[in-house]
Amino acid sequence: MGKKLPPSTPTAGRRRKGPSLAPLSACKRRRIHEASGWASLPTDVVHLVTSRLLAGDVVDYIVFRAVCSGWRSCTSDARDPTLSKPDLWPRGWVALCDGDGVRPDDAGEIGFFHTRTARRLRVRLPELRRHRIIGFTRGLIILLNKRTAAVRVLHPFTRVVVDLPSLVPVFHDAVRNRNSLLDMNAAVCSASATSIAVVAWFPWTHVVIGAEAG
Repeated sequence: MGKKLPPSTPTAGRRRKGPSLAPLSACKRRRIHEASGWASLPTDVVHLVTSRLLAGDVVDYIVFRAVCSGWRSCTSDARDPTLSKPDLWPRGWVALCDGDGVRPDDAGEIGFFHTRTARRLRVRLPELRRHRIIGFTRGLIILLNKRTAAVRVLHPFTRVVVDLPSLVPVFHDAVRNRNSLLDMNAAVCSASATSIAVVAWFPWTHVVIGAEAG
């Protein structure tokens, strides 16, 4: 009744499959191990890297935190709602515009240039609409609402906005020259450890107005 199958037939089939799968699984394991190794860097190493990134460019810090959840969990969010931490300001970045004279009101974007690295970025900012640029401080943009004359400070890369009171009441009492409002200049300064202030000055007057967040 029946012949026995040659003993070499099934064995040979298994041998042919084995070598082709082994390198693939080993390669896959190696890639997974390498990826998990970078994600599980010691916290002190991550802090060392981020401290050097913040000393140079906050944009690199933002990109670093976006790499993996582990790095985000052990570092501070760049979106500081108070804008009171100067190390998170976009230092070194210069806006390539000058108020409404170069930037059309409906453009909604600004080009930036980094003075140390010569890096250039073009950032879309819907927050610019209905506002006039009245100053820059270490990369932060100071805006004046064209209708209410309220002041706001904008971080161009995190898009955090800090709103300040309107200048209208003090402006009418102290300056009394509406044309000066169109030519005003402003700068951001630290009011305290938890808030910022904006100082505004006007041409042809000796008046300086300060407004603090809140």
